[in-house]
Amino acid sequence: MVHYGAEMTTGISTEGRMTRAGTDGAHRETPRSGHGETESRAAAAFDRWYQAHESADLVALAAVLAENVTVRSLFRPAPVRGRERAVEHFKKTLQAFSDLSMPLLGPIGITAMGVVFGEVRFAGHFTGFLTVRDRRYEGERQPFDVSGVVILHTGNDAVTSVRTLFDRDDWLHQIGIPAH
Repeated sequence: MVHYGAEMTTGISTEGRMTRAGTDGAHRETPRSGHGETESRAAAAFDRWYQAHESADLVALAAVLAENVTVRSLFRPAPVRGRERAVEHFKKTLQAFSDLSMPLLGPIGITAMGVVFGEVRFAGHFTGFLTVRDRRYEGERQPFDVSGVVILHTGNDAVTSVRTLFDRDDWLHQIGIPAH
């Protein structure tokens, strides 16, 4: 429990909601001004991004990305900054992994700050070209299937950053590329 002087204490109720107790000891649910709206808007932005990603719809993807979006992906050594470059990155990813899919493994989590977390599987086949440590590899339809996490930051009904995390060494091994 956190104490705020003699006036009020705050803690987690047995139902998992934030509660506030006044000096009279009565517990009331803590107001969450704006948080529900932020979470709903983040969920809507995630849904638009996810549908664009899974359908490989570059126009819809561009529409949901913020102008100054940052994408951090283990498919690339450095972050991609800006909507145009982010869409180009996705296009190149699809050229190398034409049937890339990212099924969700459960419900997404959303913070009150509009951050969305999803446990996913990255699955598909290596069908194009990929450069790793200055060496170019050509895919021969090697399958891959790795568990991972996608983290999206949202704001103003747009995706402001995307981060994908997975076991890169396992993924490289599955597509026949030495990890080191």
